[in-house]
Amino acid sequence: MRDMVFLHDKHPGVLVEFRKGNFVVKKTTPVFSGIAIDQAHEKNNVSVKGDGGAVGLTENPAALRRWMVSGPEMARLIGEFEVSTKKRNITYFRHHEQRKHAQMTFGRDITSLTDVIKEMENPFAESSKDLLVASDQIFRTKAV
Repeated sequence: MRDMVFLHDKHPGVLVEFRKGNFVVKKTTPVFSGIAIDQAHEKNNVSVKGDGGAVGLTENPAALRRWMVSGPEMARLIGEFEVSTKKRNITYFRHHEQRKHAQMTFGRDITSLTDVIKEMENPFAESSKDLLVASDQIFRTKAV
């Protein structure tokens, strides 16, 4: 945390790149599809290891060395192959929750929740010992 606070003083160049979004790996074009660098390495390791995994790899120095040298290249080739075989036509660059339908659904859910809270008055001021389930009230309101 302290390093991030003083990033502008100690490493201004890193801060510039950080603000550009160069702290994640983007395997696809949508804005929200970036993943952490260590997670990208793990995904590459998984793709190189394949279904059989790397059981016993660390016990054989020659096999481990071959895997370490060829692994990144194999991951790149596998990635290129996957891209070439998938005909993806990504025309959106927004998160799925930014789309109109998701926003409308969210708006309806919020309206339904506020209606139930108004109907129940203040659910937090309830003095009875009965358990109130707001979701039951919300689903009843949606069905009407």
